[in-house]
Amino acid sequence: MKKKLLLKSMLLLCVLIAGTSMAWADNVTTTYKFTSKSWTATCNEASANWTSGKDGAGFSNDGIQVTTSVSGANGTSPVSFTNVTKIVATYNTNKSAGAGSIVAKIGENTATSNSVKYSGGSDGRTANFTTQFDYETPQSGNVTITVNTTTNSIYLVSVAITTSTGSGDTRTATTVEIDASGITNTNRYASTVAGTLAAVVKSGDTSIEGAAVTWSGDNDEVATINESTGAVTLVGAGSVNFTASYAGDEDYQPSSETYQMTVTNDNPNLETIWSEDFSSYDKGDAPDGGDYNYACTNGGGTTQIYTSATTGGESPELLVAKNNGTFSATVPLLKSNYGYSGDLVLTYKTNANALNVKTKTEGITVDGEAEAGKGVTFSTYGEHTVIFKGVTTTTDNITIEFTATSGSNVRLDDIVLKGERAELTMVATPVITPASGIVASGTEVTMTCATDGATIYYTVDGSDPTASSTAYDPANKPTITANTTIKAIGIKEGLTNSAVATATYTLAEPCATPTFSVAEGEVEKGTTVTIKTTTAGATIYYTVNGSTPTASSLVYSSAITINTPMTIKAIAMKDGMANSQVAVATYTIIDYATLPFSFAGGKSAIDATTGLTQEGLGSDYSGANPPLKFDGTGDNVVLKINEAPRILTFDIKGNSFNGSTFKVQTSANGVDYEDLHVYTTLGDTQTDAFALEDDVRYIKWIYTEKSAGNVGIGNIRVNNVDVANVKFAASGYATYCSPLPLDLATTFDYSAWIVTATESTTVTFIRIRGAVPPGTPVVLYGESFGGETATLNAATGTIPAVAGNMLKGTLEATYVETVEGDYTNFGLSGGIFKKISSGTIPANKAYLPIRTEKVPAGDARLTIVFSDETTGIAEVRSITIDAAYYNLKGQKVEKPGKGLYIVNGKKTLIK
Repeated sequence: MKKKLLLKSMLLLCVLIAGTSMAWADNVTTTYKFTSKSWTATCNEASANWTSGKDGAGFSNDGIQVTTSVSGANGTSPVSFTNVTKIVATYNTNKSAGAGSIVAKIGENTATSNSVKYSGGSDGRTANFTTQFDYETPQSGNVTITVNTTTNSIYLVSVAITTSTGSGDTRTATTVEIDASGITNTNRYASTVAGTLAAVVKSGDTSIEGAAVTWSGDNDEVATINESTGAVTLVGAGSVNFTASYAGDEDYQPSSETYQMTVTNDNPNLETIWSEDFSSYDKGDAPDGGDYNYACTNGGGTTQIYTSATTGGESPELLVAKNNGTFSATVPLLKSNYGYSGDLVLTYKTNANALNVKTKTEGITVDGEAEAGKGVTFSTYGEHTVIFKGVTTTTDNITIEFTATSGSNVRLDDIVLKGERAELTMVATPVITPASGIVASGTEVTMTCATDGATIYYTVDGSDPTASSTAYDPANKPTITANTTIKAIGIKEGLTNSAVATATYTLAEPCATPTFSVAEGEVEKGTTVTIKTTTAGATIYYTVNGSTPTASSLVYSSAITINTPMTIKAIAMKDGMANSQVAVATYTIIDYATLPFSFAGGKSAIDATTGLTQEGLGSDYSGANPPLKFDGTGDNVVLKINEAPRILTFDIKGNSFNGSTFKVQTSANGVDYEDLHVYTTLGDTQTDAFALEDDVRYIKWIYTEKSAGNVGIGNIRVNNVDVANVKFAASGYATYCSPLPLDLATTFDYSAWIVTATESTTVTFIRIRGAVPPGTPVVLYGESFGGETATLNAATGTIPAVAGNMLKGTLEATYVETVEGDYTNFGLSGGIFKKISSGTIPANKAYLPIRTEKVPAGDARLTIVFSDETTGIAEVRSITIDAAYYNLKGQKVEKPGKGLYIVNGKKTLIK
C-alpha cells in the first residue's frame, strides 16, 4: 500500500454481548506480541493466523508496522473470546511527534475511541505507549480494534486481552424447548404450508413467565422463519437449522435450542392417480371414452395419434391440433373409502409449441393462473408441471383440458397425475340423474353415491331428507309423473352425513329421439354417419366417447366420420320441451386382413388394401420388385390379420445397405412387439419365409437403425394352411419337398438351401431363412451351418445356367427314369448326390437333374461340399387342424399310437 494513504489496521475477534453487571472470577490475560509478519494465538478453544499484508519492507523485530492506509487491515482473522473485561494495545513509532487514535468495538455496539499522542526520541523511536479499555460488564463476541495514524508510521507491538471464565455468574440457568407440533406436514416439501414453530424458556421444569425467544435460520434458500412468530415459509429442497435464542436478563442466563427441518421438492405421499403415454393407440386414432372419458376435438387440423417421438418421450404421441384443438380427460378422485386432499401434481411432456392446461371443475384452481378457469400455458420443450389446488375428499373428479392455443400443432405425451390419498370423513354427495330441468312424464331418476356402504335417503316433497326418509332402491327408482323436487343425502356410520343433493323437475313433452343414418355394427373405415331428429328447431348434442351427452357436449352440425371404433350417443334438446331419450350406436372398423393374405403393390396401394398401414416410407421403387422403400430410421409397415396365421413369406433386398438394422416383428396386441428376425446384412432380392405363432395378429417391418442404404419389401404373403412337421433321424443332411409349408421342430437348429446355377461348373446352394414355403424342394441340414452358401461341384464338365431352383421335388412316390429327357438325375445319399439308375424317389424328397452331356460316362456321383454325413429324413407327417384319425377298418381313433392311419382320406404312418 502507498505510505501517504490513511491506514486502518483491523484485528477482528468474535463477540456476543452479555447482560448487566454481576460477580465474575478467574480473570485470565493473554498477550499477543507482534515480532514478525504473522502471529498465531489460541484462547478459549479459538485460534487465528493473522498476516500483516505488507510486502516486508519497513518491518522490524519490534512489531507490525502501521503506515498510512486508505482502509483495510494488515491481515485479519477473527478469534473468539468470551467475557472480555479489558483490552490493552501497545504501540511505538520511529518518527517525531505525531497523533493518532485507537478505536475498540465489541459486537455491533457503538465504538469507544481514545486519542493517542506521542513524541519521537533522540534515536528516532518513541517509547512504547498503551491504550486501555475496561469493561465493567464482561462482553463476548467480535472485537474490532482500529488504529488510525494521521502522521508518520507506528508499530503495533502487542495486544493484551483479559477475560473471565464467568464462573461467578449468579444468574439462574435456563433452557429453551422447541415445540414442532405446529408444523402440519410430516414430510415437508416445497409449495406446501409448513406451519409455525413455538418455543418455551424454562428454569428446570418451570416455564419462565414473559421470556421470549428470537428465531433465526441458517439457509434462506431452503426456508425462512419469522423472527418473532416462528412462522416458516418453504422455499426449496435441502436442510435448514432454525434457532430459538433467549437473551437472558438480570435474573436468568441466556440459552438457545436448534430444530432441523428437511425440505424435499417431491411429496413422498403422492400416488399416481392417472397416467397416459398413448402406447395402446395406433396412428390416426383419436382417444375417446374409457375409464377417463377421453375426448378429442379438432382445431386447424386433426387431433390424433402420431407414431413419432418429439417431446422427449417414446412414440406414439398425441398431436393436439393447432388453433384450439383439444384433448380432455375426466379423472375420478373419490373412491369407495378414500379420496384425495391437497394439491394434485400434473406432469406431461410437449414439443416447443404453446399448450394451455386448465380445469373447469368447480372449486379447483390452477396454481399461477391469472383467473380461475384460464389455466396456464407453456411453450417450451420437455416436461412441465401444473399444480391443481382446492381438492378435498368431497371432490368427485377433475376434468383436465389440454388446448393448442397457437397456430402450431402440439405433441403431448407421458401424462401423469398424482395426489395424496386421504381417508374419508364425510359421505360423498349423492348424484341425481337426470339433472334439474324439464323432463318427460315417466322419467326414471337414478341416484348414486361414491362412498362405499353409504345409504341414500331421499324425499320428493322438497323437504330435507334424514335417516327416516325413503331409502333409495335401484330396483324401484322414483318416477317423475308431476312437477317434483327430489332431495337426497348419503349416510354411513362413522362418517359425517353428505351434503344434500337437489334436483327439480318440470314436466313437458319430450323431443323426438335422434336417429342415425348408418346402423351400428361393423363399417368400412371412412364411413360417414348423419344424425337427425323430427322435432323442428331442436338442437342435437352428441359424444363419441361413450359418455352421456349434455348441453355442454358437442353440437351436431355435420356428418361424423368413422375412422376408429366409436360409440356415438346423441340427445335432442329444445327450450320448453323435455330432452329426448339418448340414442346410441356403436361402430367397429373392418380393417383386418383376412387370410390367406397377399400384397404385391407399392406404397400408394397400402391405403386401399385392408389391414396395411405405413409410416414414413419413401416413394415406390418405380415399379421395381420389391416395391416398398424404407429409407429412414422408423419407417415401418404394419399388417393386421384377423385369425391365426401359419407361414409368412416376403421378398426383401438392400440397396447399399451397410451398418444398418432392419427388423421383422410380431405382436398379439399391436403394442408389445417381439423380433421375428433381425437383418444386418442385405443385398440382392431374396425370398424369406417364417413360421408364425398362433397368437400373432400384427406383423411389422421396421427400419430400426439406418447407417447407410435403404431396404425394399414386396410380395407379402400370409397363409393359414396346415404345415408339415419334419423330424430328422439324427443330425445331417436330407432333401425335402412337400405340398405343405415346412415347420421344423423348434428344438432343432436347422438350415435349408435351394440350388441355383451360373455359367460355370458350380451349382450354388442358397440358404433360405426361416420356414420353407410349400412345394419348394430344398436340401436340409439338421444342425446350424456357419456359412451362408455351400457348393455342389460336378466331377467334370460344366453345368449350364438354370433359372430359379434347380432342385425338383416329388410330392408322392414317383418312378424316375435314369435319363429324364436330356438330364441325368442325382439324389442325395450319404452326403453325396448319386446318379439314380432306376426306381422311385420317395414322397417329400427332392432330386437334382443335370444335363446328360455334362456328366461324363461312368461318373455316378456329385460330391456336396459339406463335412457331415447325411442321414435323411426319419419322418414327414402332415398336421391338419382338428384332423380325425381312423384305423384301416374305418374306426375313429382318439389317441393314435404308432401305426398306419387314414387322415383326411390319405394313409399316414406314425412311427
